[in-house]
Formats: sequence, C-alpha cells, structure tokens
Amino acid sequence: MEAARHYKAVGHQTLPKILACDVARFGDDQSVFGIRQGRKYQQLEKFRGKPTDFIGERVIHWIRTLAPDATVVDGDGLGAGVCDHCTARGFRVFEFHGGAASHDPAAYFNRRTEVWAALKGWLISGAEIPDDAELAADLTGPQFDYAQGKRSHGTLALEHKDLMKKRGLNSPDCGDTLAMTFGVQVAPKEPEEEPQVLTIPGPGDWMGSSGCATSYGRK
Repeated sequence: MEAARHYKAVGHQTLPKILACDVARFGDDQSVFGIRQGRKYQQLEKFRGKPTDFIGERVIHWIRTLAPDATVVDGDGLGAGVCDHCTARGFRVFEFHGGAASHDPAAYFNRRTEVWAALKGWLISGAEIPDDAELAADLTGPQFDYAQGKRSHGTLALEHKDLMKKRGLNSPDCGDTLAMTFGVQVAPKEPEEEPQVLTIPGPGDWMGSSGCATSYGRK
C-alpha cells in the first residue's frame, strides 16, 4: 500500500476515465468522489451529512468538469436517490449494487467482493493512488474470507461493513469508491485516424512539385 502512495503512473492519459461516488449521509460515514484512469486514481472530494440532491448535483458537476467515459454511483440505500436525481437531470450513471450476484459466481460471493478483488490485483500490479492516510486505512481494513452456506459454496467474500465496525473500524467509504471504478468495463477509444494529406498542384505545375499541401480530415 505504501508503494502505491508514491507510485507514478505513466501512459494512462488516453485510457478511459471512470468516475465513482460512494453515497452516505449519517454518522461517521461519508460520500466520496474519485476518478480512475488506467493505473492512476484521484480522490476528488468527501462530504458528511449532505442530502441526496446535493450529492447528485456534485456528481453532475464532476461529469461536466471531467467528461468521464463512465460514471458509477452506489445504488444501494440513499444512493438510489442520487441515481434518480442524475437520471432526472438527463445524466447517465451506472448503479452499483454491492450485494448483487457477481459476474463470476463460482469465485466471488457478490459484486462488492468481485470489484475489491479486481482492486487488489490492480494495486499489486503497480498503481498510483493519492498519498491519503484515510484511503490507505480503508484499503487495508476489510478482510477477505471464504463464505459459508449452501448458496456460497466456499466463494471468496469481503468482510461486511457491520463486522468491520464491531472491530472498531470505520466504513471504508474511500476504498469502496475506488473499488467501484472496477464496476464497469470501458473499452479504450480507437486512435484517431491521421488526416489524409493531398498535394494540390500549383499554377503551371501539373505534377505538383511546387504545389501546396492541404489536409482533409476523414468524415
């Protein structure tokens, strides 16, 4: 974790940008905004005690400011109101439901476990995160274990937030925000085509040896 706080990502500038927001309002929990582009993650802002319409407007602010390729919002509990607010204002967001079935149910207990596992692999491979003590604590707080029960079949499961609080740890809101950036798959953009360069012959020079070069972009 310490290495990620000092890692410097390169070559990420052309990769898809994924904005995420974990929503909370009461107690010690907080709403957190962040954006990941390739192997670089930036934490944007944190709020406590703010209503869903306020958080929804901040989502819209960051969509307008950063033009992400996808926006993921915690769709559980109060987060549903934030998603509805953004949709009503004409902005598309992807609702993330941590308790939903994973894409690989043979390996992961639910979607929250699955995205946190992807986050773990991302960090191990080398990634840049802010030098933020709260984020670092969140990323090392929840534990992985194997779920027990007829429906779980020994799949990997991430520790529930309520169990973390019993151990004296806060809800990992900063970590959840980063993890949610792995909740969507966004294909890299196709590189822009080079414009065709056509040589227009100059007067009296039909071969174009003294002509001028003009670029015509492909439509």
